[in-house]
Amino acid sequence: MKKLIFSWLGFCLVVVLSFISCGFFIYFLSKADYSFNKLIVSRHNSLLAFSNINSPSPAVLSKEEFLNEVRYLGNLKEDVDVLEEGILGRIFAAFQLHPWVYKVVEIQREGANNLKVVLEFRVPAMVVPLVQEKVEINTAEKFRVVDVNGVILPINAMQIGLPVLATPLPFPTDKAGIQWKNDQVISCSKILGYLAEILLPKDCLIEMKDGLVLVYSEKVPFKIIWGPLSDNESLAFQEIDQRKTILKTKYSSWIQTAMRDSLVIDFSVNIPK
Repeated sequence: MKKLIFSWLGFCLVVVLSFISCGFFIYFLSKADYSFNKLIVSRHNSLLAFSNINSPSPAVLSKEEFLNEVRYLGNLKEDVDVLEEGILGRIFAAFQLHPWVYKVVEIQREGANNLKVVLEFRVPAMVVPLVQEKVEINTAEKFRVVDVNGVILPINAMQIGLPVLATPLPFPTDKAGIQWKNDQVISCSKILGYLAEILLPKDCLIEMKDGLVLVYSEKVPFKIIWGPLSDNESLAFQEIDQRKTILKTKYSSWIQTAMRDSLVIDFSVNIPK
């Protein structure tokens, strides 16, 4: 009799334990399913269409065109997961690869699933005419534009109103976004960077001759002779500031005279003649 009772109690205990185990298993599955669904929803919400990134664009490109080119250069998908490990670094690198981008300042998160990219773009500084080797040549292949560091800009860069290098050069071997490996291009574009605050006369020419950079116009009596700077970096910056001050003052006075008189500013020595 006792054996029968113990057997019955054992059976009941097994049933109860089984129900409890099943309950815990069902509870665990429901929690796991909830967590998995939450993860899926979270990942879905973290997807960002690359075309929706909050970014400025160069003046010659629409935002859509610019972001498509950036995405292509960075080999990125149309939708990026902003929670993916290393994705911000890849996006940073993709923007920095674009030839119009001088500097990626930073990438900021905007809310849970958007990004804001802060950029500095290259500014056209000089037109470089190309040696014509073909009888028929596209307009875009007659000139190339560089920025103040002599970096080659894309062929869609605006050319109107920019100073022109006086001597045509062979077509550059490097692509857009790379500095033109030519001393005259680098030196002249750098000087134009110093003169960026001055609205130079239209159709200005620029060239390097005997260690001097000449900026002049053949239509109005205007000429700047830019000589070498001090080898001391600190003194060189001071000399640049002094020259810019002199230029602004003299150029402003010349404009007020309706450019009737000749303006020649000679920095071939420290004190302009």
